[in-house]
Amino acid sequence: MPSAPSDQTAARRAAILRAAAAVFLRYGYKKTSMDDLAREAGLSRQGLYLHFAKKEAIFHDSVVLLADHSLQAARAALACEGRTIEARLLDAFTGLVSNVDGSPMSREHLVELTTTAAALAGPVVAAFDEAWLDALARALRASGVAAEWKAASLSAKALARHLVVASRGIKQSARTDAEYREQMQVAVRLVCRGHGGTAAG
Repeated sequence: MPSAPSDQTAARRAAILRAAAAVFLRYGYKKTSMDDLAREAGLSRQGLYLHFAKKEAIFHDSVVLLADHSLQAARAALACEGRTIEARLLDAFTGLVSNVDGSPMSREHLVELTTTAAALAGPVVAAFDEAWLDALARALRASGVAAEWKAASLSAKALARHLVVASRGIKQSARTDAEYREQMQVAVRLVCRGHGGTAAG
């Protein structure tokens, strides 16, 4: 039985993945080489291979890292007390398009990275999508927004899914983070107020 990785090894792998996530987001998957990843992590190519056998493995684990980071940030935004549901939803969606270091994600390689993530880390992406939908639906129910749409036979999950789909479309077309936030604010406001709601806190 292989021994469990030491704390030092685990910390080194986590640092490599944070560096790798930044490189993939900067250059895309296809244009990123093992040399690029090693350089960003402050390792030799041989040193990188001691931790990861191939680029696909680094990418897969980077997707896991980004998914965990994004979900934690989004849940924290949704749980922020003293803010309206509109503000919390908008902050949550904005947090999903940020890197692990808080900087905005590049949109240049977004389609390629999304497609590659689905191919190489499909179960991770699916689990993230389901957890994100659940978190959104809970927030919409707890705030009273979902109740406003009950007469229209729309569930909290349906409203959450509508916001997720809107976010994906806006992400593809928005040229800047400010533009994404502005357009996403409209989508959030329509859900929170579009059926007689008052964007309860």
